Amino acid sequence: MTAAIALGAGLALAAPLAASADSTPNSYALGQFLSGSLLGTNLDRIAALEATTASNNGSQSRQVSRDPLGVSALGTTVVKEPSGKQVNLSDVVNVGAVNQYAQADSDGSSVAASGAVSSDGGVGAGPVDSAPSGSATLDLDSLLGSRFAGVLSDLKLQADAAGAQARGKLTVASGDYSLAGLRLTFTSPAIAHLSSRVSSALDPVEGELGDLNGSDGALANAVNSVVKRINPILNLAGAGASVHAQVTSDLDAAIKPLLTGSYGDGAVSFNLDTGAVSVDLAQLLGGDISKEPVGTEVLSDTVVNQVLNGITTTVATLGDQILAKARTALMKARVDVDATVDASTPQSSGTGDNCADTGSGSGLGDLVGGIVGGLPCTSASKVLPDVKTSLDLHLHGTVGQLVDGTASQANGTLKLLGVPTSVNVGNIVDGVSSQLTNHLLDGSSAVSKLTRSLDTKLVKPAVTGLVGSNDSVKTALTDALSVKLNNQDMTPTGTGSIFTETALRVGALSDASPGGVATLNLAQASVGPNVTRVVAAGSPSDPGLPGDPEAPTLSGSGSNPGSVSAPILPAAFATMAFTGVSVALLVAIMLALLAAGAYLVREGRRRQT
Repeated sequence: MTAAIALGAGLALAAPLAASADSTPNSYALGQFLSGSLLGTNLDRIAALEATTASNNGSQSRQVSRDPLGVSALGTTVVKEPSGKQVNLSDVVNVGAVNQYAQADSDGSSVAASGAVSSDGGVGAGPVDSAPSGSATLDLDSLLGSRFAGVLSDLKLQADAAGAQARGKLTVASGDYSLAGLRLTFTSPAIAHLSSRVSSALDPVEGELGDLNGSDGALANAVNSVVKRINPILNLAGAGASVHAQVTSDLDAAIKPLLTGSYGDGAVSFNLDTGAVSVDLAQLLGGDISKEPVGTEVLSDTVVNQVLNGITTTVATLGDQILAKARTALMKARVDVDATVDASTPQSSGTGDNCADTGSGSGLGDLVGGIVGGLPCTSASKVLPDVKTSLDLHLHGTVGQLVDGTASQANGTLKLLGVPTSVNVGNIVDGVSSQLTNHLLDGSSAVSKLTRSLDTKLVKPAVTGLVGSNDSVKTALTDALSVKLNNQDMTPTGTGSIFTETALRVGALSDASPGGVATLNLAQASVGPNVTRVVAAGSPSDPGLPGDPEAPTLSGSGSNPGSVSAPILPAAFATMAFTGVSVALLVAIMLALLAAGAYLVREGRRRQT
């Protein structure tokens, strides 16, 4: 009897509590795809972006509100900066077709969703019951202002199939989000104009080749210097070589295959002619971007460093490859040296007697003739032919062959004063080789100048512009920009809190904003107002119970999304769980009362005996 009385007392105690809880199970839900602040303007005040809401005072039937975002109105919505400049909202945010959903029930439960959601609030990264696209592109240039204009432009963030859902029942809530893709794109002049940068870097090489070539170039002067030392007689003859010297190299053809412009590894791709960079943030985070922990910062130091260091490393490697290709091309460059010496040495003039018969007969002539042998004679000059001195020299091969002393052709023919003489062209080859080495390969040569030029015009601008300490792309992405996934917030109310799940939150510094910050929320869902505890979506405590056939569930990601839901709980347990009384507390009270009843019975029997 005492136990029955105790049990009845426990149930009597529980009944008012349950009744009290059932008397005020009010609920509230809100779905809003785009919210936040932009250039000092609260986006919640823009009619085109109004949220859809539903509320229930506990005595009403299910309240449901479905409202697709009026994206067509964005183009006519003007945001006014504090400086007076006006910006169309569509210039900053380009939103695809999305839905907003809110549901509030009389038992204190509520569901909200926005983005790529179906008509019943289901949300997912794939095709979910013909759900809208839930895509948005944010043009972040206007948010960053002019501070980074020298290193960054066309900065955009594209979110694909963004969706969020929140579920609540009395004091418990859960939230989940989905994203099919997230891509960041920008253009940086620090890595643009590759072809012109490389062409400019090659100018010193072309200059050194020009210094070698021609009849008065370094190679011709080297040949002339050696020719005059081949034989003293050749030098005395005043011989000067007529030299044709030419080094032929097509550096552009050798390097052109490297200048494709487009590079990357899939997650990061960039074009070194246009400076355009595309970053697949989802791939960098492992592929399934809908499974990130609460408050994940996408543009963390780790991610940004991985992106930018990958680009600068590629540029530096490209510089090394260009240098190696240029050196190889120079070693294979064709060298043609042809020298001709053609000098005539005149001989000294000679003299002799020229005697002639003057005829026969008597007279003075006969007398003189008799004296000199019968012939009259006169003195005359004799002219001797010039003596030829000549040299024909031919050197042909590549720069590498001449430097190594293995030229394909190196010979010469020498005549001194008309006499054929052997000639050793080794000294001429050495002189030519020395000039080729000095101008092209060593010291302050073409290769050395190209190394410095590539570093100055290609590598350093990329490193400074992308990862420099001040006003670089890295500073913009890590310090001036924030992209967070799976944001969960609690806003206190008189009876608890309103829980909000936001799929994507973008924050950016703005030179034009008084607060210096602009914040954009994409895909937001809120439930409440009695929430005191947030549980993981899909956990046994998830208030989105699949036992209710009308309760929306979260869909999985991918092209064939599956259902993610909580285990089905027994109906009796589910009913008791939402009476407003903790089951554990109720059981504890009952056990305590039973124990007290048992004690009283035992005491009564003891006294009777």
